[in-house]
Amino acid sequence: MNPFTDQEDQQVQHLGERELIRRIEDWLGDQSPPSPAGMGDDAAVIPPQTGQQILTKDALVYGKHFDETATAGEVGAKLLKRNLSDLAAMGAKPGQAVLACLLPPTTSFAWLHGFYEGLRSCAEAFEVDIVGGDITATFQDLAFTLTLLGNSSSRTLMRKSAHAGDTVWVSGSLGGSSLKKHLQFTPRLKEGAWLTRQSNVSSGMDLSDGLATDLLHLCPPNCSFEIDTDSIPLSDDAITLSKESGKEAIHHALTDGEDYELLFTLTPGKNPIKFIREWND
Repeated sequence: MNPFTDQEDQQVQHLGERELIRRIEDWLGDQSPPSPAGMGDDAAVIPPQTGQQILTKDALVYGKHFDETATAGEVGAKLLKRNLSDLAAMGAKPGQAVLACLLPPTTSFAWLHGFYEGLRSCAEAFEVDIVGGDITATFQDLAFTLTLLGNSSSRTLMRKSAHAGDTVWVSGSLGGSSLKKHLQFTPRLKEGAWLTRQSNVSSGMDLSDGLATDLLHLCPPNCSFEIDTDSIPLSDDAITLSKESGKEAIHHALTDGEDYELLFTLTPGKNPIKFIREWND
């Protein structure tokens, strides 16, 4: 769906900022709590949390992270899910979010409504409150940034805590995400929370840039990973895309990115067969 329109009465600039904010509050419904816990003041007042607070921020830019082939609702959901995937990688539970919209004057009001509908549905599903944000007019570029606060009552998984001898694992199949998964993925929050409770899991992160790149973030100093490419789980989309691109499916699994699976390491003291059985249970 095209985010822009030539019809002035259907553009966001036709509404004005104050009316647009009022509409956004309506679109978000119960996922936008009243002031002071949400919109309506200079800042939202968030009650203190026990445990560790985890903070993440991500962005979507038109032409880079989404285009006209995506529905507005898919874009809104993707923005939140990208942040949720970061929290999942650390085993954190999501809480409150603030959103900044960078909107050209010709942005379609109907498209933006659909964007917020997708965002609200995703926020409901994962119990996230949208407590505020900002709207900024741009000359041309359409972009969104979302900051998400999370909480962890147990340990958090980190990237730089793997050791020599650890084995490398991934939570699902990889590759071909550009066909649909980059929009339709499910953040691995339950899996991430489970991994933090396993003492033999030594490090973790989410797979957003592709396995070949993200592996480097987990690699301990003076070490390297040895990967058996036959053991990498290939998605059906990686196989489909390989027929279109002429590249092997393993190439897509290694380099496509935006898989949003969890990449983690396991200490050598854990029996792999037992770990798989526990994972499946």
